[in-house]
Amino acid sequence: MFQLILGGGVRVGDRAARYGNIMNQPSKSDWATLYQAAITFKEAAPWNWVGNEELFAVENPDDGEVGYCSVLGSGGEEFGLGMFVGEDGYARYIKVIEGKVEPEDLEESIMARAISMLLVDRDVIQKEDREVIRSLGLRFRGRNAWPFFRSQRPGYIPWFLERDEAVSLSTAIHQALVVADEIRSGELDLSEGEPKNLVLTRYYHGGKWDKEWRRVPISSQGQETHAENINPVKEAELHLLHHQPGGYSGVWELDIFVLPVPIASETGRPFLPSGFLAVERRCGLIVGANLTKPWLTLSEKQDEVIRILRKANQLPREIRVKSDKVRRIVEPITSILGIKLRMASLVMLEQAKASLYEHLSGRYA
Repeated sequence: MFQLILGGGVRVGDRAARYGNIMNQPSKSDWATLYQAAITFKEAAPWNWVGNEELFAVENPDDGEVGYCSVLGSGGEEFGLGMFVGEDGYARYIKVIEGKVEPEDLEESIMARAISMLLVDRDVIQKEDREVIRSLGLRFRGRNAWPFFRSQRPGYIPWFLERDEAVSLSTAIHQALVVADEIRSGELDLSEGEPKNLVLTRYYHGGKWDKEWRRVPISSQGQETHAENINPVKEAELHLLHHQPGGYSGVWELDIFVLPVPIASETGRPFLPSGFLAVERRCGLIVGANLTKPWLTLSEKQDEVIRILRKANQLPREIRVKSDKVRRIVEPITSILGIKLRMASLVMLEQAKASLYEHLSGRYA
C-alpha cells in the first residue's frame, strides 16, 4: 500500500535542494529519536497481532492535525507503519481498503498525503539515508531490517522527510506501540468503532496522552470524481468552436494520465506530470498533447481538453476514451459540441504514449 512509488531513480544535486529549505531538515537529534522509535517498533513486531486493516489515529500535539495509522506486516509483504494525513488522507485510505483504487491507477496513488516508516532490504536504502544512518553510528543487517522513511504529498513522488514530518512520525510510532500493547492485552478492540464510523484517536492533553473514539469527517477531495461539483464548461467558447469552419471528421483517441517521469520542482521535490494526449485513430497522428502539474481541478482539466480541440484544424466526429474517469471529464464538452463519445481500447494512443514516455525518460534522466 505505502510502497507504491519509492522514487529510486530520482536524484537532486545538493542536500538543501532535497529539502527545499535547509531550515526544514530534521536535526541529528530528530533523526536519532526517529530511528530509535523505528528500532523499538521492529523489535516489538506488532504486526504479529495487529492486522493491516486495523485503523487508529494519532493527533499531532504541535498542530492538531490527525494522522490515520495502520500497522503494516500482517500480510507478510511490507512491514512498518503507514500514516495517511488529515481528512482527505482518511478518505483515500478507505478507498484503498474497499478496493476502489486500481493498482495501475497511478494518479489516485500519488494524490494521497501520507508519511511512512517501512522496514526494507538494504538495496532500497538510498545514499541520503545511509549518510544519516552512518552519522548516528547505527548498523542494520538482514531482510526487512532497514528503517526507510518517506513523505508522500499530493502529486509528488515519495520524498525525504522534513523536520515536522520526522517529529510527527516519531510520535505516531510511539503511540502505535501503545495501541498495539492495549490490543494484545485485550484492553482495546479497534473494531468496536466501525459500526458507528468511529476511529480510536490518541491525543495529548493536560500533560499526558489519552484516547477517545472520534467520528471522522469525510473530505470531499477524497471521494469519487462523479460526486464532485463540476464547474460549468465555457459554453460560449464551445458554441463558437462548434460553428468554426471545417466541420467534423475522423475519430480521436484521447486520454488523461499521470506520466511516471519525475520532474524536479522549484523546491527540489519531484512531481509526476499529468499528460493530455489526443491521437487520430486511423493514422496515429498526434493532434494534441500537453503536460501539466498533476493537481489540476476538474474544471482545469476540461480547459486543457478544450485547448486541444481549439488548436486542432478540424474537430473529430467521435472521441474515444478508455476510462470512466476521463469520460466524466470529457462528456460535458462533447455533449455541447455534438461529438460522439465512446468507451473503447486506445491502441494508437498507447503507442504514442509509450513514445512520449521514452522521450521524456531520456530528457529528465
